[in-house]
Amino acid sequence: MRVKKMSALALIVAAAGLSLTACGSSDGSSASANTSASHTSASTAANSSTGGQNSTSTSTAGSSTSGSSSSGSSTGSSKGSGLTAQNQSATSGSLCKTDHLALSASATGVKNQIVVNLKNTGSGKCSMRGFPGVQLVGPDGLGDTGPDAARTDVSGSTVSIGPGEETRFLLHYIPSTSGSAKTYTRLSVTPPNEKVSEIVNLNDLAITIAAPSGNAPDVYVDPIGYHVGSGK
Repeated sequence: MRVKKMSALALIVAAAGLSLTACGSSDGSSASANTSASHTSASTAANSSTGGQNSTSTSTAGSSTSGSSSSGSSTGSSKGSGLTAQNQSATSGSLCKTDHLALSASATGVKNQIVVNLKNTGSGKCSMRGFPGVQLVGPDGLGDTGPDAARTDVSGSTVSIGPGEETRFLLHYIPSTSGSAKTYTRLSVTPPNEKVSEIVNLNDLAITIAAPSGNAPDVYVDPIGYHVGSGK
C-alpha cells in the first residue's frame, strides 16, 4: 500500500511538474508571441513610418523635380524672351519697308547736290543700313529713265527711325556742259534691302546731266544716314 501511495504521490508530483512546465511553455510561447507581435507591430509601424517618409520624400522630390522642370521651362522661356529682346534690340526694330516710308527731295544749299528724305509713316520703329538704289526718271514717266546712281566710297551705319522720324541720303551729280544733256525731273528710289521702289518728284531741283559714258556715270549716291539740322 505504501508503494502504491508513493507511486500515486510521484504521479501527482510529476503531473504538477508537467502542468507547471506546460504553463511555463505556454507563458513563454505567449511571451514569445507577444514579443513577436510587438516586434511585428513595431516593424510594421516603422515600415509604415518609413514608407510614409519615403512617400513624402518621393512626393517632395517629385514636386521638387516638377518644380525644377517648371523652373527650367520658365528659365528657358525667359532666356528665349531675353534672346528675342536682345535680337530686336540689336536690329533696332524691323527693316524699313517702302510702303511705310514717305520720300521727298530738298536742296542742301550745296551746288549739284540733293538730299532725299525718308520718313517713317509706320506705327513702329524700323531700321536701315547701306545704300539705296536710285535711278533718274525723265518727265515722260517710267519709260523715260536715265542712269542708275553709282555708289560713293562713303561708309554707312545702321540708322533707326521711330514713327514720324526721318533719315536721309545725299545724291551728287555732275551737270552737263554739252548740248546733248538730258533733264530728269524725278527719282526712282529703292530703300536698302528692299525690292519695291518709290517715285520722288524733284520739282525745281531737276537734274540735267550728260548721257553716261562707259563706267563713269554723272550721278552718285551716299549711304543712308546723312545728318542735316537736328534730324537723323
